[in-house]
Amino acid sequence: MAAELTPRPVPVASAPVASIPLGRRLYGLGSVYGKTMRDSRLSFIIAAGLLGGMALLLGVAVSSVFPTPEARTKVDELVGSIPAGLINLFGKPVSLGTLGGYLTYKYGAIFALGTALWSIFALTGTLAGEAAKGSLDLVAAAPFGKRRLALEKLAANQTVLWASLAVLAIGTTASAAMFGDAAQGDLIPPLSSIAFALWLGFLAIFFGGIAFALSQLVGRGGAIAIGSVVMLVLWLSNGLDVGGPLVALSPYHWTSNHIGLVGQFDWGPLVLTGLAGVAFLVIGVELFVRRDLGVTISIGIPRLPAALLGVGGPLGRAFGDMFPRALAWGIGMGLMGALLGALVGPMTRQLSGDPQIIAMFKALFPTVDFDSSGGWFQLYAELLFIAVGFAGATFVATWRSDETDGRLETVLATPLSRARWVLSGGASAILAVAVMTVLLALGIGAGSASSGVSGTDPMLGAAALGLYAAAIVGIGVAVGGLWRTSLAAEIAALVVVGTYLLDLLVPPLKLPEWLHQLALTAHFGQPMVGEWDLVGVVACLVVGVGGILVGTWGFARRDIER
Repeated sequence: MAAELTPRPVPVASAPVASIPLGRRLYGLGSVYGKTMRDSRLSFIIAAGLLGGMALLLGVAVSSVFPTPEARTKVDELVGSIPAGLINLFGKPVSLGTLGGYLTYKYGAIFALGTALWSIFALTGTLAGEAAKGSLDLVAAAPFGKRRLALEKLAANQTVLWASLAVLAIGTTASAAMFGDAAQGDLIPPLSSIAFALWLGFLAIFFGGIAFALSQLVGRGGAIAIGSVVMLVLWLSNGLDVGGPLVALSPYHWTSNHIGLVGQFDWGPLVLTGLAGVAFLVIGVELFVRRDLGVTISIGIPRLPAALLGVGGPLGRAFGDMFPRALAWGIGMGLMGALLGALVGPMTRQLSGDPQIIAMFKALFPTVDFDSSGGWFQLYAELLFIAVGFAGATFVATWRSDETDGRLETVLATPLSRARWVLSGGASAILAVAVMTVLLALGIGAGSASSGVSGTDPMLGAAALGLYAAAIVGIGVAVGGLWRTSLAAEIAALVVVGTYLLDLLVPPLKLPEWLHQLALTAHFGQPMVGEWDLVGVVACLVVGVGGILVGTWGFARRDIER
């Protein structure tokens, strides 16, 4: 009897699974969280730069404009220039004669609304925005599932938010220490700065969480619209004291007694605001897990005209991609200009009855005419410059996305040349700057007219802001063309931060003047009052146009990024 022998199978050794380094999991391609953090580096630079920069700028401004105890007492009287129904719109006026009180009352609403609006845009783009573009389909099919995907992306978003607010807290305490007067109560302890940052962060989570949850149902555009309206309505209902359920539902009302920068804390309502925001985020994650990707309810929001959809050649396509971002920046800057312009008239009329404080202003700023809106806008020029500079960096980010998102190889497979792609992208970024600048000028004009003062000079001065933003675009395109587009926007944003710090800190710290001259913004003169320095104009034109040409030359001589 024969037996058939079957050869025993030889086990095949499986290849060892390489562990992913922790560094790449936290920042890089080692996890969804790390990839999202890597993609968010420009957002962090902009958010941290704006928040930290405003803290430094306001410390310098208050200590320069109100340097004596007598001048500080006049600050409380400025509240009288605001109509009675609008006094609480910016918060409770507490300790206005100190740096912390003045900063909270006059700029607290700008910090709160700006941070919340940024959170609305960022959180709606985290999942719903990417799902609408189809970039989540393959990622969501991975073994780790949709809930982990949502949580890691959400964690990265919150890391950027709280890291930016940490920069604000450090900047606030440092600004008070460097430029404030301890004898007049200007020093701001770290706990007070942290309390202020927590207030901003919890408001951002609250309104951003509402938009985040809604974006899973109505898409990103509808969620941004609804979330922004809810934020503004609840702010206005609290500030105008209309009463009723709207005020009861407003986190601005809940936290009205929490004024961290003057040492007045109200932790219970603040924690309640944060917990409500976390609840909205949890609801958004669960809705994302339980719904199909990209399937939303249309609410019929207005769409772009066909002429702006970007199908009219390389320039039209590039500008079509940038137009929504240009419109968003323009509306935001225009609202800021309108707000500042609307306050000029009442402040000017209030100060005109006090020769002493007018003489003090004239001594501090002898070339500025405080009877016009231009003089007041010149005081805020540094803040406007840093804002438009960051806008230019985001336009560079839109241009570079063709290469960083892997579309460029397909785009260049058409008869489109490499040089024309760079020139079209650079020109469209300049056009986006022009759109933003026009909307800013219109906002300045409208606000100045509403307060009964002339806005001609600051409207024309807005052109200086546009020229600076165009120079930042040129720097970004040059970096992208010569080196790597993946770092173009980030380096452009860092140039904005460096320029801002040079122009802000060199004069008061009495550093060498040649350092100050490195800042482009130091060469414009006082454009908001009609006093121009052509050196700055020419320098920005050379940097803007020259940067695009240099980037075109460099891109023709390097490989496409992988």
